[in-house]
Amino acid sequence: MTISSLFRFTFKKAGAIVALAAIVACSPSYNWRELDVADGHVRAAFPDTVKTETRDTRVDTMTMPVTMASAKVGDGMFAVVSAPLPAEIAASPGASRGLGVAAMRSLYLNLQVQPPLEFPPYGQVIEIRGQSGGQPFWMLARVWVTDTMLIEAIAAGSEKGLPRERAREFLDSVVLKKTP
Repeated sequence: MTISSLFRFTFKKAGAIVALAAIVACSPSYNWRELDVADGHVRAAFPDTVKTETRDTRVDTMTMPVTMASAKVGDGMFAVVSAPLPAEIAASPGASRGLGVAAMRSLYLNLQVQPPLEFPPYGQVIEIRGQSGGQPFWMLARVWVTDTMLIEAIAAGSEKGLPRERAREFLDSVVLKKTP
């Protein structure tokens, strides 16, 4: 199962962000705020006002609603991407694992990097350096598949425009919540 298009909209405007950051000479400011996202399944601290967008995205033979809650500071993008698992995926541990691996693989492919043969356990930080919009780009990400949701936390930006400590601060703030 491949779902690289599932999260492609996360990086669709990355080239524009990098170009804009090159024009803006001032240092970005971070105004952190915690909030619940992913239908209440995640608590995260975002560095600016959060915008939320939901799109129906085709995955193999099914369409899934994918929601991205994101904030941008300078050329850094901080996002939590989530999708409720269809019943047939949720009922099958193999299918759930396949979806999680496909999500991790898509992160590499979106930055034009060959994915590794083995992927880390859910929730472990993944660092990827590659290209987006023809420019050097990098990200820190974490992926989880719970009983009911696929969740990704992503901090991404240009090599020069996204400070590592800010990306790490965002990823460290993302916590899965126990839901009833």
